[in-house]
Amino acid sequence: MPSSMTSIRIPGSKSITNRVLLLAAIGKTPVLLKNLLESDDTVFMRRVLSSFGTVFTETDNGLLVTPPLKLKGDGEIHHIGNAGTVARFVSAVSLIIEGDYGLSGVDRMHERPQSDLFKALETLGVSFSNLQNEGFLPAKYQGKEGLVDVSTIELSGNVSSQFVSALLLVSPFIEGGLTVKMSTLPPSQPYVDMTLEILRQWGCSIDVSHDLLTMKVSEGSTAPESYEIPADMSGASYPTAWSTLQNKALTIEGFGRKTLQGDEQFLDICSHFGASISRSDQTLTIQGTGTPSAPTCLDFSPMPDVAMTGMVLACFYEGTHEFIGLESLRVKECDRIQAMVEGFEQLGIQCSVTNDDVTITGGDYWKSPENIAKIQAKSIETNSFDDHRIAMCFGVLRSALSSETGIEEEALFTIGEPECVAKTWPTFWQDLASWG
Repeated sequence: MPSSMTSIRIPGSKSITNRVLLLAAIGKTPVLLKNLLESDDTVFMRRVLSSFGTVFTETDNGLLVTPPLKLKGDGEIHHIGNAGTVARFVSAVSLIIEGDYGLSGVDRMHERPQSDLFKALETLGVSFSNLQNEGFLPAKYQGKEGLVDVSTIELSGNVSSQFVSALLLVSPFIEGGLTVKMSTLPPSQPYVDMTLEILRQWGCSIDVSHDLLTMKVSEGSTAPESYEIPADMSGASYPTAWSTLQNKALTIEGFGRKTLQGDEQFLDICSHFGASISRSDQTLTIQGTGTPSAPTCLDFSPMPDVAMTGMVLACFYEGTHEFIGLESLRVKECDRIQAMVEGFEQLGIQCSVTNDDVTITGGDYWKSPENIAKIQAKSIETNSFDDHRIAMCFGVLRSALSSETGIEEEALFTIGEPECVAKTWPTFWQDLASWG
């Protein structure tokens, strides 16, 4: 490694932030949350929980979360933008809250399916009404105050892991607890594992079957006095991909060895594309070497949120790379498969889609006069579809193209809706510029 390298910090995990915000807000004792992610999604979560009686106090050491003696709905319809975790987790709060409340979002949020979660809530006794289309937001809920109709709920294995996590998070606050059974493991099982581990850190008693399909959460929890949120592993994919492509060393502070996040497996993807990685208890250092392994088929089913960053890596290495396990990308903040492919095609990158699988042929595509003209055309604007991850992926790609061609980034293609990165990383563009 070079004697001098850039040391950076990345925001706290969105997935963990919204899980612990919820647990702290519905518990019995105050909790100090450290390294909390400040983003659109977490603001929506705090806003809704405040309406239920939770008090949030900024301190020098973090955010102090003081739960109310009793959660109470305010009868209002709360706007949550396109925040998927808020939609699913707060829907499940209907099992333990007194009174009624509602959730609505942007148009795209109203297209993201929730019917499996709604059916589970209905089986447990929640009365709710869909205000537009059945199985989708906006919806209004009547709270059950912890008294559910059945003690076991069964879910299909192809449901979103967020549905499973939503039910698990409120289980300790249900009288007698709750048992969640799945027919098969969900595609994003690492997010369920994350939820279970956080519940254990909250002093919850959990019994998980050997096949991981049945999870019994007993009533009761003992919240920690303080909790430090690990760095966001989905967000870490952008600087680690940048370093892999640029052959420049980065040290990420606060990374640590135990992140609880399945997206940490993206480091294996960086290694495949030639990155050298070393870790300590508090940091990770990465540097590209320019010597990738042979092209192969890459399965992103355990970590779909970073599949698009993997696609960006594949664009710069010779050979054909196949990406599978992408089914859930169709129903994220946008159709992420469509968004990435459209952007690649605008820039002259060879790619194809078969059902939900993406194939990318990488290499020195930018060297042709035709593609040089494309990436230098300020009139070309990749569409982010108001999706933070799409915008950040094309930001990393543009930075790498700038290094390869020697053309200033400002002279290359533009990225539509750059402000959408505020969903998880409000300072992303400034930080990206500072890595080099």
